[in-house]
Amino acid sequence: MRTPVIARRTFLGQAAALAGMTALTACQLIQRQPAGEPAQAATEITFMNWDTVKDTPLEIAIQEFERQNPPYKVKVQPTPARYEDKMRTLLAAGTPPDVMRINDDYVRGYSVKNQLLDLTPYLKADNIRREDYFEFVFDFAKQPDGKYTAWSIGNQPRLIYYNVNAFKDAGVPLPPTEWTSKDWTWDDFLARAKKLTVEGQRWGALIYDDTGFEQTFAVNNGEEDGIYSKDGKKFTLANPKGAEAIQWAADLTCKHKVQPEWSLLRQEGANNMFVAGKIAMFFRTQGIIPYLRRNVKNFEWDVAPVPAKVKQMTEGSLIVFCIPKAAKNPDGGWRLLRFLGGPGGGKIFAETSYFIPAMKEPARLIKAGKEPPAHVELFVKAMEYQTTVNYTENTERARQIYRPELELVYTCKARADDILTKVRPLVEDALVGKY
Repeated sequence: MRTPVIARRTFLGQAAALAGMTALTACQLIQRQPAGEPAQAATEITFMNWDTVKDTPLEIAIQEFERQNPPYKVKVQPTPARYEDKMRTLLAAGTPPDVMRINDDYVRGYSVKNQLLDLTPYLKADNIRREDYFEFVFDFAKQPDGKYTAWSIGNQPRLIYYNVNAFKDAGVPLPPTEWTSKDWTWDDFLARAKKLTVEGQRWGALIYDDTGFEQTFAVNNGEEDGIYSKDGKKFTLANPKGAEAIQWAADLTCKHKVQPEWSLLRQEGANNMFVAGKIAMFFRTQGIIPYLRRNVKNFEWDVAPVPAKVKQMTEGSLIVFCIPKAAKNPDGGWRLLRFLGGPGGGKIFAETSYFIPAMKEPARLIKAGKEPPAHVELFVKAMEYQTTVNYTENTERARQIYRPELELVYTCKARADDILTKVRPLVEDALVGKY
């Protein structure tokens, strides 16, 4: 999910404290400066992200990297409107930036096309230790052949955000403040949503517009693999438990009338509706915190774990970058990624609650403060309950097939099991490269 982010926070005076964190071993970077390139060119690092960088914690981290690593300068390229199309074009033309944000679900696809640089030599040279990181984050970009073709600098878990005032005004018990299923099952969630719904004024809940619900709710309903099988060849969301989870989310609108209609969400925008007090609970990543801090003025808000059924897992949104094979300055690109994913960048991202850093040590800095949410530590706890979509070699094409069809379910025109059964052969052909 891509949302606005918060203004910068003063931190430079605390830079010395970074030495107390887990250190990254200094080393001489692997030199790959192209023949004929002027020496100065190696000090410029080109960088592309799908979100605007200006006035965000990422900008602060980049500026701190430049301060600590003279004479390197990071040139942030304009954020393209159609990011994935632009990324494919640049890679195909052999003119990519040195560092690119990459959709975590598409890493395998770009890797099998041999377009991404293997970062393993850098990891070994810098003595990057797996035990210093959240293991699923560290292991995420490791390919079947052992190559690390991308680098995740953190994770934005998904939780339930809720309007505290709405709960209190309706006399509804608040959600749990710990990761527990006690009084917080799917049935409990629905019961609260019904009590929070005021016809014509407020909807009790919103789940289905964040695509992370597919994996999260399918797994929690008992579909162990979630959307795709472990070998990346089967569309397991179409299995009975997966389809049942999709239908449950759609029925919050179609049957129970506690969730905004699909068309209304497209008109008004879910984030705006929550800020306006029109939605009492909704499912979102940690990345929306800065937006809510800036824009919610008239009520108190907080976060809770996802409701439980068979399981109580949640899919986070991994913050992943890659260095293309055709990058002009891969050494500089790795130096930047090492900082962003290390204690230096991690401290900045933790203190601003931008996301959970990849390293465990700076993640401990995430504490409740003066700004909401009061239970921000739940995002750190969520790292223990992460479910990650299984890799496929053609996730992008699979999504192009099934997600438009699911809109028929979300608009109450079809049943999830019928739609998923219909598209399953096409999706599975796409997963194995036939379609």
